[in-house]
Amino acid sequence: MGSGGIYLSKLYRFCEWITRLAYVNILWIIFSFAGLILFGLSPATVAMFALIRKWVQGETDLPVFKTFWKTYKDEFVKSNLFGGALLVVGLVLFFDLRFFQSGTTMFSLVMSYVAIFLLFIFLITLLFAYPVFVHYNLSIFQIIKNSFFLGISNPLQLFFMIIGVAAVYVVMMYIPGLIPFFGGSLIAYIFMWSAFQSFVKLENDYITAKKGNLETDDIS
Repeated sequence: MGSGGIYLSKLYRFCEWITRLAYVNILWIIFSFAGLILFGLSPATVAMFALIRKWVQGETDLPVFKTFWKTYKDEFVKSNLFGGALLVVGLVLFFDLRFFQSGTTMFSLVMSYVAIFLLFIFLITLLFAYPVFVHYNLSIFQIIKNSFFLGISNPLQLFFMIIGVAAVYVVMMYIPGLIPFFGGSLIAYIFMWSAFQSFVKLENDYITAKKGNLETDDIS
């Protein structure tokens, strides 16, 4: 294949990815509104992350709508409970911060810093929450716990997520017309790709540790 053919092949793959991300973003918006936002946002987000996870794993020939719809239905209840738990925790931490910031005592000042720290921990957990939800079959508490530990133990992936979100935000502010097509899916792809590197590293470390234990048992 000549240089022109390689260029056209790369251009085709780029356009294909652009189309995929735009399509799944539109589905995310439609199904979020189908659940009146309150009951549709979390299931639609789970469906979007589940689909993007398959793409990250190399399964790019899946039927997009069918896969999205199946995940949306199957995870509707659990994803709403999960999203509700995250919403409650986030609101409690936010209002606690506002409450302590309104105080004038030393105790209020100290508690304000505690609330800021807890909000920071919550945001780290939130970045990994939906990737963990779709990658592992865990309870809601286990998802939140593992999201936290993955976040603090993988600073490079966490940094990439934050930089990715900032970059998407800047682009969307300059070109707001892109928001309906890439506002959610592009961020979801960045999160899922970054988190997937953490999952692979974790699973490889587990295999290595298990192999080491077996070799130690053989020697003993």
